[in-house]
Amino acid sequence: MEQKQGELQMAVNPHQQTTDELRRAMGTLPELNVEDKDTKIHVGVSGITAELIDGPRNPYRTIVEVSTATWGDEAFSNKWDKISPENRFKIVKAALSGQTLPQAIEPVLFAFTIRGTSRSAFDQHARARLQTFFSQGCRDNSRLGAGFRLPSELAPENGGDPELYKDVLAHIANFKDLYQRILKTGWGSFQTARCLFPLGATHNYRFASNLGALKGFMAQRLKACEQADTCYTAICIWNEINDRFPLIADHLRPGCDWIKKCDYHQSSTLSELFSALFAGCGRWEDPVKYATFNKSCSSYEQMEKEGGKRIPGPTSWKNYTEYSQLEDSDKALFNEP
Repeated sequence: MEQKQGELQMAVNPHQQTTDELRRAMGTLPELNVEDKDTKIHVGVSGITAELIDGPRNPYRTIVEVSTATWGDEAFSNKWDKISPENRFKIVKAALSGQTLPQAIEPVLFAFTIRGTSRSAFDQHARARLQTFFSQGCRDNSRLGAGFRLPSELAPENGGDPELYKDVLAHIANFKDLYQRILKTGWGSFQTARCLFPLGATHNYRFASNLGALKGFMAQRLKACEQADTCYTAICIWNEINDRFPLIADHLRPGCDWIKKCDYHQSSTLSELFSALFAGCGRWEDPVKYATFNKSCSSYEQMEKEGGKRIPGPTSWKNYTEYSQLEDSDKALFNEP
C-alpha cells in the first residue's frame, strides 16, 4: 500500500477492527500517540516506584516444608503442622541465612512493576541472573510521551550549570521533534524511530524473581556504587517486601553490610581494570583511594531526599535471632495452623 506523506499509515480491514477491539479490551493495542511530545523531566530518582504485583501468601510455610523435605518416613507428611511457631522461625532463619541448601528459598516467587526508571537503569537490572523481564516496548509502541530522567548533578537546583541544563533540554526537545517527524511523515515506524531513543528516557517494566535470585540482586544493587536510579529501584523493591515480610527484607542487604566493609574496589583483584571508576560511597570506609571520578557513584541521602524511601543504615538491621523479636505481621504467618 502506498504511504501518503504526512500521516502514519495503517491498513484497516474488518478482521483488524475486530482484533483491535479485543486488543483494546486487553490493553495490548499499541500506543499510537504521534502528537503529544511533552517531556516530563525527572531529577535524580524522583518518581520511581516499585509495585508488588503478586507474591507468596505465606513464604515461611513453603521454606519450612522444602527445607525439611529430605527427612521422613514413607508417609512423607508435611512438617509445618508438627512444629511450633518458634521452631518454624528457626528453620526459616537458617534458610535465609544460607545455612540450608540454597534451593530452600528459591520456590518463593515475587513479581513487580517498576515505573519511571531510565532505560540505562533497566539495562543494568536486566543483567540479573534467573530473573524474568517484561519490558514496555518501543518497537510496537509510540513512546513519544516518554519522560526523561536527569542525573541530579545536572539540575541547577543541585549546583548544575544553568546553560548546560538549557542545552540538555534542547537536546531532548530535538530528539522528540525528530521522533515525531519520522512517525508523522510516513517514512518510518515505531521500530524506525526508536533508533533515536536516549538512555535517559524513562522506561517501565515488570519482572519476576525467586527469592534466591532477588537476594543476590539486592546485595549488588542496594550498594551506592551504582547509578542512582538503579540503586533506588532496588530500594523501592526492598520497601515493598519489608511492608509485608520484614524478616525476609532483613536478609536483603547491600553486600558490603554482610561483610562489614567496603568491597567496591575489592570485589576482584583487578576491579580497576574493568570498572570501579568512582570512590566508595562512605557506607563503609573505602581503603582504596584510586578513582577516575573522585566522588561516590550515588548518595543514599540524595536518593532519600528525591524519592522519599530508604533502607536501614549499615548497623541498623534488625538481625532477628529470636521468634519474640519478630514484627506482628510475621508472627501472624508463623502462627498459622
